[in-house]
Amino acid sequence: MAELRDKEKQVLFELLKDGRKPDKHIAQLLKLTQPTVTRIRQRLERDKVIRGYRAVVDEKVAGFSIAAITFFDWRDYSERQQLEEAVDHISKAPDVVYFARGEGLRGKTYVMITLHKTFGGYQDFTRKLRERYGKQIAYVEEFISSIGSIHKKDSTQSIMQAMTE
Repeated sequence: MAELRDKEKQVLFELLKDGRKPDKHIAQLLKLTQPTVTRIRQRLERDKVIRGYRAVVDEKVAGFSIAAITFFDWRDYSERQQLEEAVDHISKAPDVVYFARGEGLRGKTYVMITLHKTFGGYQDFTRKLRERYGKQIAYVEEFISSIGSIHKKDSTQSIMQAMTE
């Protein structure tokens, strides 16, 4: 898809704020017709700019109290099957909200963000991970935070700012 036009960005911004907002309401806000907004939304979906709609969860209300960011390195990439199994297992773990391969932080190759209801729950999660993959995971660094101390988590404004630059 070519770069988004201004009207497409405006509709996308409204959908980022509330994906359940009816096209009619978006049209009123943006002073467009409802069929125009519907066509723009359908085009954004067809072109995979919008891949789906998700609920926005308030972690505190849902009972989570701890967020953890964990960086680590995978020791042996020649053990392809074990690596693929680990990636699949970690990706599907309900505590994991973000998991990616990358580079940085003194050679770390993986980062994951997890949410936990208690510190004990966090400890259980990391213990099980170490028991299962301890021989392959190296150089672990963690940053643990209480959910109440998160200063910013909604990326809607950041996404729209990046799109308009």
